[in-house]
This record gives sequence, C-alpha cells and structure tokens, in this order.
Amino acid sequence: METMDCDHKPSSTGPTRGVTTAGSMIKKRKPLRPSVSRSDIYVTRERRKFNSQLQRARKLLVDRHYPSITIHGLGAAIQQAIKLANAVKSTVGDTLVSMDVSTDTVTLYDDIVPMTNEDAAQSNDPVTQTRQNSAIHIRMSLDGQLSTKIDAKQKSK
Repeated sequence: METMDCDHKPSSTGPTRGVTTAGSMIKKRKPLRPSVSRSDIYVTRERRKFNSQLQRARKLLVDRHYPSITIHGLGAAIQQAIKLANAVKSTVGDTLVSMDVSTDTVTLYDDIVPMTNEDAAQSNDPVTQTRQNSAIHIRMSLDGQLSTKIDAKQKSK
C-alpha cells in the first residue's frame, strides 16, 4: 500500500513521509474493480509488464477469437493503457481493429491510521476518506469479416 499525508503533499524529511500533523498516516486502498472477465486487461504504470500485456491482448483477439477485449487504466496508468491499445492495433492491423474509448471518474478510498497507541485508543471508529481519480476503458474488437483474413494470414506463415 502506498502512503502519503493528509494534504497529499509528500514530506521531504524522509522517515516521516506519510505522517500527518495529527500523527496519523494515510493508507491507500486498492481500487474496487467491477466483475473481471478473461477479456479484461488492467494496465499499471509498470513498464516491464507491457510486452506480456501486449502478447496477451493479441492472443485473446487473434488466436482465441474473443469478440472483444477491454483495456483499463486508472490515474497515471492512463497513458500506458493508450500506448498498449495503440500497440495492439498496430500489431494486428490498423484497419482490422475497432476501438471504443470511454472515460470516467472513479472514487477511491483511503484509510487514516493513527501512528500512536494514544490516538488509536481515543478513536474507536476507523477513519476513511475518499478521493476521485480518472479512468479510461478501451474496448477493442476485430471486424468479423476481417478476422477471417487474419486466420488466412496465420495459416500461410
């Protein structure tokens, strides 16, 4: 879990990073995901996963003949999601893939955890705060007639 102070400004003092003036720390919860299907690909900022996500997307669309896949990106991962969608489109064929892009705002929840036992004893109820973050959902599908052309190309290789 990532931590930061209540004002969402990282502290430059090193070990006290994530500590608020009230002596508590914010722990970011993982975002809630709707029901996940095999055709959903959740992109993170980690660049080392990019090639495996590209191979998986291509495999689902071309080899396994899924009608569509959806690439999801949240916050700073939006750029990686767009990059992945463009890479899938260029490797499969620009004219063969159609994309439907939608954006929305997702509510994220953070827990405020007291750092000292005194604060924990005074507060019986856990404190939660909410924040908003942007998200992108890119639905990619092959044109039905053109998917047979891809099959023919693969068989000729």
